[in-house]
Amino acid sequence: MLRQKDLCPEPSKCPDVLNVDPRAGPGALPCDECPRQRLSEYLASPLGQLLSCAIDMDFALQNHLMVTMADVPYHVFLLLRQLAEERDKYQIEEIKNVRKKQ
Repeated sequence: MLRQKDLCPEPSKCPDVLNVDPRAGPGALPCDECPRQRLSEYLASPLGQLLSCAIDMDFALQNHLMVTMADVPYHVFLLLRQLAEERDKYQIEEIKNVRKKQ
């Protein structure tokens, strides 16, 4: 989720789509293996909905809304912990990328 922007630019700029149809324009469909499309499909699944729940809970916590541990099922707590770890890694990578460009 944090790296969604890095998955695929858009179908009309996707190398796989352009290999099949070099004239693909703005109305091009994503390729069969499109990572952005696969993520979207996953998020629509029951497990993806659980992940969305954890992201919503994270938003509430980040914005200082009152949430107690009694309000958070354990499996959502585990996802929140994983999300925090991934966010920290992502921020460190972004800082390193900015420093490389300077």
